[in-house]
Amino acid sequence: MNFFDSFDNNIKLFKDAFDRDDTFVIKHIKNEYNPHLKIAIAVVNCMVSNDVVDRDIISPLSKMHFTQDNIESIEKEGIFAHSTQIQTDADAAIISVASGDCAVIVADNAQVITIDTKGMAQRGVDAPESEMTITGPSEGFNENIMTNLSLVKRKIMSNNLKNEFMQAGTQSNSKFCVCYIDGIVRKELVEELKQRLAKIDTDYIGDTNYIAEIIRDNKSSFVKTYGKTSRPDVFAAKLMEGRIGIILNGSPTAITLPHLFIENFQTPDDYYINCYYANIGRVLRLLGFYISFLLPAVYIAAIMHHQSLLPPEWLYSISVSQNGVPLTSVMEIVLLFAVFEVLRETGARMPSSIGLALNVVGAIILGQSAVEAKLVSAPMVIVVAFSGVMGLMVYDLKGTVFYVRAALIVLGACAGLPGVLMGFTLFLALLYSMTSLGVPIMYVSSPLSVDGKNDTFLRAPIYKMNYRQSKFSENLRRQGRV
Repeated sequence: MNFFDSFDNNIKLFKDAFDRDDTFVIKHIKNEYNPHLKIAIAVVNCMVSNDVVDRDIISPLSKMHFTQDNIESIEKEGIFAHSTQIQTDADAAIISVASGDCAVIVADNAQVITIDTKGMAQRGVDAPESEMTITGPSEGFNENIMTNLSLVKRKIMSNNLKNEFMQAGTQSNSKFCVCYIDGIVRKELVEELKQRLAKIDTDYIGDTNYIAEIIRDNKSSFVKTYGKTSRPDVFAAKLMEGRIGIILNGSPTAITLPHLFIENFQTPDDYYINCYYANIGRVLRLLGFYISFLLPAVYIAAIMHHQSLLPPEWLYSISVSQNGVPLTSVMEIVLLFAVFEVLRETGARMPSSIGLALNVVGAIILGQSAVEAKLVSAPMVIVVAFSGVMGLMVYDLKGTVFYVRAALIVLGACAGLPGVLMGFTLFLALLYSMTSLGVPIMYVSSPLSVDGKNDTFLRAPIYKMNYRQSKFSENLRRQGRV
């Protein structure tokens, strides 16, 4: 819908759009040199900076002597703000005002001037608690998209860094930015992502996870196929590798695509300390991930189907500990993992001081009391606790660990070690079949892969990490091809 050739009708159009919204204000302005010129501004009070509106819009519009009365002249001479646009589309102007812009209505023009006057309160750029590092930058994204983009531009001061704005959510009209580096990223990946984003059909986009779940390749899979970070240094590093990033206004978490499975085991600290020390932590995270779901299944399979494989001392100790326990081994492990998940979830939702105390009470007092009361056996408590803690080493994959662990326990209880091996093989086959924006998430982990080997299970020294993966980048020089 376009504006009318009538000042009063345009005013009414804005008032009707913001009916029963007391934060919306229409203010009429009288120019000293042309008191008969009709001028009004439309703003949503809680979304704008009052200082900017008063200083850069109301004051000049009331005191400037315009050479002409047309809207182009008023935009150039009567508004001191730098971000202005003459808008003919009424729907677009209304959305702009709702998001914190100011609309200037001038006489009987079928156009209005929209000015960026956003001034909402925002958090600082402190380091995110979920991605703390010992060394490296101590800054993180907040909920303001422009602040987040400025943090990225401070890391990559190049005109090749492209930022394209889009909107999603038919009611929320959420603004987000697609970021990539021209000359590095593959253009077909950018076009594929834009096509998926353009097809989003939902009323509300509240976080980047909404976008990620809608556009992901394997929508029904429990394995994460998109990267997420709240750190501008990590986001910038991903862009430099040829990935595409999405920053959403109102969300402190950005996502990156394509995403490789090995990225779940990489942390910012891996690149801020010596590679030989960093690789120790990366290997521990890899081992912790696989142990977290293999250990309980192997233990159940061994004590139920393959007792002859256990050393006599171990078998005797396990048998003694199970005397008097009323539950079967499967019921024991299911009960203990259920209690572990309840304690983990409760601790995560509580304030930090209470959550720490709750975890200590749950882990020590309840566990010890359960063993002394012969409700569960001590070896089973050790297996569940060790498996649970190892699973938390890669927190982003906690959902994957939960489902794979449950499936392998069932297979181990039913078919023993062959069942566990079959389940693990199926899980690996699932990983190798999954893609992220069309790129296999395991391609650098494949024996057939010839590039990207310097930063996978182990990290090479920085001077050897000069080459990008060919599936992400079109820069042949940085692939070692020219």
